[in-house]
Amino acid sequence: MSFPLKRAFIALPLEGEVRERFTELQVRLQAYNGILRFQNPETAHLTLYFWQELMEIEYEDMVKRVAKIAERTSPFVLKVLAAETSIDPKTKLDRVLWLTIVRSEELAKLKKLCPWPNIQPFSPHITIARIGKPHDFRIHKKKIMKLLKNVSFDIPVDRIRFFAEIECEKQTPLRDFPLIQSSST
Repeated sequence: MSFPLKRAFIALPLEGEVRERFTELQVRLQAYNGILRFQNPETAHLTLYFWQELMEIEYEDMVKRVAKIAERTSPFVLKVLAAETSIDPKTKLDRVLWLTIVRSEELAKLKKLCPWPNIQPFSPHITIARIGKPHDFRIHKKKIMKLLKNVSFDIPVDRIRFFAEIECEKQTPLRDFPLIQSSST
């Protein structure tokens, strides 16, 4: 790893069967791959905190803090509620297609343990795809959203994962922090 790390973040990764479910959703949408730029299912995640750039001293501090957060957090389950899009406030066009996560006490506690201030309000979601051609998406939006209608499944959370851009490869998994609430808390 060479510093500063670019586009670094901590997140809750999708693993195993849940990653397969996520991939199945993307397969449903393959007819629209000229409009959508799909999230790599191998690195699908719910972002907890993002750094545009992370210096070595900040990295060392982050590792210590995230390890403590993981020690104080028990594994839990999140629930996917629906598929939605985010809209660019300037253009009023859809920009990102994502899975909305039901807010939960466990996720709120985990997020509250993160000591870094959010630039934007925390909105728990998992990106399915970026919308590369928003005007074309508008034409097909009803069909696309119909393919994702009633999407709902559980996501077991048992770790926090640190990702960063390494050698121009975005979202490279670098380190896992297992959730292992100690018996003294």
